[in-house]
Amino acid sequence: MDSSPSHSGKVKISTSLDGELVKAIDEVLKKSKARSRSQLIEDVLRSWYKEQKKRELESQIEEYYLSLSDEEQQEDRDWDEVAAKSVSRFWEDPNVA
Repeated sequence: MDSSPSHSGKVKISTSLDGELVKAIDEVLKKSKARSRSQLIEDVLRSWYKEQKKRELESQIEEYYLSLSDEEQQEDRDWDEVAAKSVSRFWEDPNVA
């Protein structure tokens, strides 16, 4: 199977889908801004991929914070408090730059 991009950066693939799913795609297509099934499916897959990357990043962030020692967690909370106070003063005083 050739998966090299064409001149437009697109790769043509072939897949088989359940008939009911194709009907659902066509119904969504009627109401969407997508110009074709291909565009609609690409938009849905792009959205799914973006969500996967977001979840992966959130998982890495959670893993990082769970790995902190008690002392590091306290220091992080202290910095959060300093940042919150600074932002609060910034929004209250229009002369702060």
